[in-house]
Amino acid sequence: MKTRFVVAGEAIADLIARSDGAFAPTLGGSPWNLARALGRLGSRVAYVTPLSTDTFGEQFLRALQESRVEFAGQRSERPSCLALVHIQPDGSPAYRFYREGVADRDYTPASVWEQVRGPQTVFHIASLALFPPDGYAWADFLLELNRQGICTSVDVNVRQLPGADNRAYTELLQRVMPQARVLKVSDEDLQQLGRVGDPLHVACTLLNNTTQVVLLTRGALGAWCLTAEGIWHEPAPTTPVRDTVGAGDCSYAGFLHALDRAGAFDLPWCTPDAQTLQNALALASRCAAFNLRQQGCQPAWLHEL
Repeated sequence: MKTRFVVAGEAIADLIARSDGAFAPTLGGSPWNLARALGRLGSRVAYVTPLSTDTFGEQFLRALQESRVEFAGQRSERPSCLALVHIQPDGSPAYRFYREGVADRDYTPASVWEQVRGPQTVFHIASLALFPPDGYAWADFLLELNRQGICTSVDVNVRQLPGADNRAYTELLQRVMPQARVLKVSDEDLQQLGRVGDPLHVACTLLNNTTQVVLLTRGALGAWCLTAEGIWHEPAPTTPVRDTVGAGDCSYAGFLHALDRAGAFDLPWCTPDAQTLQNALALASRCAAFNLRQQGCQPAWLHEL
């Protein structure tokens, strides 16, 4: 694999509510999950967000290393981010985040520059890292990466926070999305962003001179890949579902890994061909299916697929 994925964004200790009222701690965070999933598939990946020196931070670091992910960030004396997670009747998680003064906000885009200057890099960012005020700096960073010809990936993964300026957040995401070379978005994301109408039609409007590949996920309806050349679909996997935590992250890791394996990120960049995109959707589905059978986010190793 020639490509080096550089991943920025939160690592969160998910405290998952159990039926007896207790909480079971599980390591998570969308970008952190993605980094681990990419590493287990065999991609070259570096995680650049700071990790706390607390107990959870040690566990985050050890789990990255076990998944063959390079930790290229700094250690922080700030605590790890926490989230209370309730699993809803349909198996989907509902989150309450605690993010003030936490380790994964203890850095700036300027500290990441040295990590993205390699000859073939894909920079990925997602989720809470894009929330204001931090997200403004990351939006500018993405713009500069595109100016310098560095490939960018964004998973919108909308997270509305109680008591926060969610209007400013959604406006910022509208600014960020056009800066992604590869963009992942769900039908629920589109709804929360006020992009009403048929999700497939709306997703088509996200394509532009920069955004050349859009991955649209629609839960039980499956996933679609859209480019200027066409639209491809992969049905949702048929598998027992234990819960859906991290399934989207594992799916997107499979999609990116398959693109890289086919040389889609080789320079000079060009839009992947139809077979490459269909294969990427297929691997994404297999990665999601494996994770759906697990408790929490447990990405598959390549040999397990």
